[in-house]
Amino acid sequence: MLVKKMNYEQSVKRLREICDKLRDESTSLEETSKLYKEGKALLAECRSMLEGFSKEISEVSGDERD
Repeated sequence: MLVKKMNYEQSVKRLREICDKLRDESTSLEETSKLYKEGKALLAECRSMLEGFSKEISEVSGDERD
């Protein structure tokens, strides 16, 4: 599944929208499947971004101690 490149905040906002739609009983099974796949890809992207941010913070913090 191709996910449009978004920043972290946009990705979290979209994940919330997806969760709301998945909770909606009127969402079709086909749409639910598409949303689930999109959400899974977005979640992986968010985790990757957080890992990158964490590395950057560690590097900056380590540099300041020298």
